[in-house]
Amino acid sequence: MSLVALQIACAIAVSLYVGRSFWDSSTPILLGISLRLLCFMFANFILWRLGVAIFVVKPQKPIHWMLQDLRTKLTDVEKAPDVLICFVSIVALIVTYTFLKNEIHTLNPSLWDTQFAQWDRFLHGGVDPWTLLRPVLGSPVITTALNAAYHIWFPMLYIAVCLACLDRRDPIRSTVFLVAFVLCWFVGGNVIATIFASVGPVYYEPFNLGTDFVPQMELLRQSNEISPVWALKVQSTLLDGFQNSGLARGISAMPSMHVASSALLALYGFTYSRWLGWGLTVFTFVILLGSVHLAWHYAIDGYASILLVLFFWWLAKRLTARFGPGT
Repeated sequence: MSLVALQIACAIAVSLYVGRSFWDSSTPILLGISLRLLCFMFANFILWRLGVAIFVVKPQKPIHWMLQDLRTKLTDVEKAPDVLICFVSIVALIVTYTFLKNEIHTLNPSLWDTQFAQWDRFLHGGVDPWTLLRPVLGSPVITTALNAAYHIWFPMLYIAVCLACLDRRDPIRSTVFLVAFVLCWFVGGNVIATIFASVGPVYYEPFNLGTDFVPQMELLRQSNEISPVWALKVQSTLLDGFQNSGLARGISAMPSMHVASSALLALYGFTYSRWLGWGLTVFTFVILLGSVHLAWHYAIDGYASILLVLFFWWLAKRLTARFGPGT
């Protein structure tokens, strides 16, 4: 909660500095989406407890047991407020993150893209990483599959956040994940993204940085003619929003939040079971490949994201041990 409060304070300061309201036209939309997701989460929670009643507890009256179980959990004076605080904090995080992301290029108009592209080539034998992936991932079907993984990322992240908020069996585990989650999006997605402002290969030409990645974009468009590449539409929407001050206008490449949050999911998965952790590690690798292949990111964006998350996880454990439950 304190980290989110710090993020809100930064957002208010930025709002005053740039002369743009923190509460803009996108805020009610984000709050509406958050409310719908909260309702969806609660509906699934009810179904989960009903499933426990039917298949695990097996009482004579499953619905009666479920209602009593819900009443007990909702009136728990220790756990219920924690769950509410968690969700309010996450909603505040989402709204504040979006505002700060939209202001990245106002605060720092200088771009690191040319340097990142050079570092990518230095690390990959003098060539752009996407050219190394193209022979393996270049088929339209595989490109669509990678793009699908990019979309699956959101519900997976949503489920993990809901689980961390609701699963109070191990408060330390949940707290470590949620603290690392806030650090990831605030420090990584806002602070570091502003310091190392960049737009990614997809926007290299539109931002007048050169034509280095035009061949990659042409190949993605050719793939789209055979099998859908939904990223192209999203990329076009973001660029239009940036150029015309639309609702969706935040463009940032370093660090990759897709890769960072996927790596965070993997670390969280290991706290439940080894097989879940390794499965999510494989998913992180797929997202890393997709981030480069779909032209969203330079490879170095993903590498830096993984290192940052490892640090954030370590820091979250230290902060939880110092200020978390039971201290």
